[in-house]
Amino acid sequence: MQNLDSEFIDIIDLVDFTFSSNFVEKWSFKYGRRLARLFQIKIMKSLESRKVLKMSMLYKFLVTDSGFSTEVVKNFLLDVDYEIYSPIISGSLEAS
Repeated sequence: MQNLDSEFIDIIDLVDFTFSSNFVEKWSFKYGRRLARLFQIKIMKSLESRKVLKMSMLYKFLVTDSGFSTEVVKNFLLDVDYEIYSPIISGSLEAS
């Protein structure tokens, strides 16, 4: 039970940081504000709908729908360490 509580707190801290202006500031220099904000929006919509965000859907949204290059999106997702967003984001970047 202690481990579950710790994981829950870690997820809450991660979500709190993701929605902060510090997140946007951290990634805006390298990737621009728009990419960081779009990532925040997709995470927020996933939480609001209580549905897991599939990596393939996130990747398609950022590349096809938003116009970012595949290299920029892959580098951004690796830099933000998308794997720590599990269970919010499911799937892997390699499959996308």
